[in-house]
Amino acid sequence: MPELLKAPVTPAQQARDALLGALVGLARATTSEPKTDDTDEVLNAGLRLAAQPDAPEEKLLRMLETVHTEKHRVAPGCASCAMPCGNTNDYDLARLWAAPETIRTLKLQMVSAAFALAQKRPQGQAQTTVYQLLFTLAEDWDAELLLPVVQHAQKLCRE
Repeated sequence: MPELLKAPVTPAQQARDALLGALVGLARATTSEPKTDDTDEVLNAGLRLAAQPDAPEEKLLRMLETVHTEKHRVAPGCASCAMPCGNTNDYDLARLWAAPETIRTLKLQMVSAAFALAQKRPQGQAQTTVYQLLFTLAEDWDAELLLPVVQHAQKLCRE
């Protein structure tokens, strides 16, 4: 697993976690609202940047703003909703870092797979899997439910 997938210490690592959390929120927004023509590219560009171990904090923060802008384009009503459901909220990666080791390992494998798939500029099933991986990060699933998601993504990464 890439060295960058560890609990954040530096401001750049914290920005990476915030970006990943926003990407989860964007992916989850597309489950109830249609994507724009730009959503896939914004999502994949964000993942490609987050996968760079030396990505500067400023660049990560600019991409974070781009992701938030795209999320508001996909689900414009969420920002002003009187009864927010939380489905499109940014994911707090502190939950991942605090998860039991088995769950944390599986979810980090999911992040690694999302990084790898985004590098390939995915389409079709591979792109759908990127969304599924990000959506699933925010779910409180046990290892039995997470394992097939990880295995499917890893298979696509090998293709």
